Amino acid sequence: MNPDSTHHVLGRQVAYPDRYSPDILVRVDRAGNRMAHHIDEVHLPFTGLDLWNAYEVSALTDAGAPVNFIMRLLYPCESRYIVESKSLKLYLNAFNMSRCGATTAEVAGFLSSTVAHDLSALLETRVEVVVETPREAGRHTVTSPGCACEPPVEWEYWGVGELSSAPLASYKEDVDLLHDNCVGGGVMTGMTDLLRSRCKITSQPDWGDLYLYMRGDRLPSVDALLRYIVSFRDENHFHEEVVEMIYKALYSHFSPEELLVMAFYTRRGGIDINPVRANRKELIDRFCPHIVHFERIAVKSPRQ
Repeated sequence: MNPDSTHHVLGRQVAYPDRYSPDILVRVDRAGNRMAHHIDEVHLPFTGLDLWNAYEVSALTDAGAPVNFIMRLLYPCESRYIVESKSLKLYLNAFNMSRCGATTAEVAGFLSSTVAHDLSALLETRVEVVVETPREAGRHTVTSPGCACEPPVEWEYWGVGELSSAPLASYKEDVDLLHDNCVGGGVMTGMTDLLRSRCKITSQPDWGDLYLYMRGDRLPSVDALLRYIVSFRDENHFHEEVVEMIYKALYSHFSPEELLVMAFYTRRGGIDINPVRANRKELIDRFCPHIVHFERIAVKSPRQ
């Protein structure tokens, strides 16, 4: 199979491979959406990473015994490509009937090295991989965003109660909702579960919890921010694109000194995707224990 995105497996009926099949992996170029939203690929206005959790990874020992794992994948937003989620699911499922080692540890090591090699080659960047049994993963979870900070970050919840009584009518991304809605300077630190968009290929709904930290002389009102986030409700984009579009709109409109946007998406096909973007790496170190302590699985949000 051609690895590039003109050969999507999303939205198509594809036979599940029953043996190791790296050729089924498909990559998607980030450049198209970035160009459409005036994000300079040469001088990105952010740094960041994409964290993927795969909860349904399984293979066989040499004796034919099944062993199950949770796998975490991490790669930088500076990479040219992302991996298409369904192709990753098919690729991982192809290990289900493969004999990969004499012991559970050997199988985990084989999966970790093989997946890291294949995805790094596909995406032309370094992909980090951690493979653990569910029991191992449950022994050393890390806390939710910001809880490891000193002092811990209090994320204000922004829900429908923070919306004004004016009716909502925009369900395609509408940056005009941010115009003339500045409430002065300071810091805003909050999260909302109102984010919903559609898959770029299949149009199936994608649900996410969005976290935002912003410090500067000009900040949006919470009402305007939420209306802008709700305007993604009928947009067709990949998860990473949504986070970058929200980041770009806020960065361009308000020129904050510090900005971090991250999303924790619900899983589909046993995989969830969690992009984070920030204008300073220090913000990721501060707010993102799930990235800093990548070797440990993060505490899940209620919807994950």
